[in-house]
Amino acid sequence: MQMPLLALGAALSLLAAAPAGAAGEGGAAHHGVAHAGTPAPVSGPGAELIGRPAPAWSFERWIRTAPLSLESLRGRVVLMRWWTDGCHYCAATLPTLESLRERHAKAGLVVIGAYHPKPPREVSDRRIVAVANQLGFEGPIAVDREWSTLERYWLGGHPERTWTSVSFLIDRAGNIRWLHGGGEYHASTDPRHASCDLEYRELEKILAATLAEPAPAPAAP
Repeated sequence: MQMPLLALGAALSLLAAAPAGAAGEGGAAHHGVAHAGTPAPVSGPGAELIGRPAPAWSFERWIRTAPLSLESLRGRVVLMRWWTDGCHYCAATLPTLESLRERHAKAGLVVIGAYHPKPPREVSDRRIVAVANQLGFEGPIAVDREWSTLERYWLGGHPERTWTSVSFLIDRAGNIRWLHGGGEYHASTDPRHASCDLEYRELEKILAATLAEPAPAPAAP
């Protein structure tokens, strides 16, 4: 797998050091809305999704929680990341998701780890929980066994999108506010992970703005 390629000029100097790729992953993209209702001037894979309503999801089952839906989470902010076992980038990022979950739960953040086995197949809850615990994630887990929701959110109709470890930030009204097209993001002072740190700081900024927004008014009966 290749390291994700940033759309920011500050990351261009890192590209020469990116490791050689492996089957199943490709160039990643990240985009966001820095201020309420004001899309950032972004381009690249997934840019057209920013500001749009998040698609409904259809996971086979849930672990550590009763089934959740976008409608049931209206008024909350949702950060969802697809992950799997044997993924170096997931292992590097899930501790960051757990930290965000712990810090912002009282402010209305729900962090969902969407498990997608590679290749698509049945994996026991016991195995999934064991891997999540090993990676340091204790939040709710959605099982996307056949990748049906991943297809709906990201892969469907886009053969150029070969990363599957993608993330979406969804605001209180159910709109996509930020996305990360695969790979890792986390705080780091290591120059080799400057792009990871930059993407994490962008997420922190957009997450703070999104959490500060009021919940939408209830729909009229």
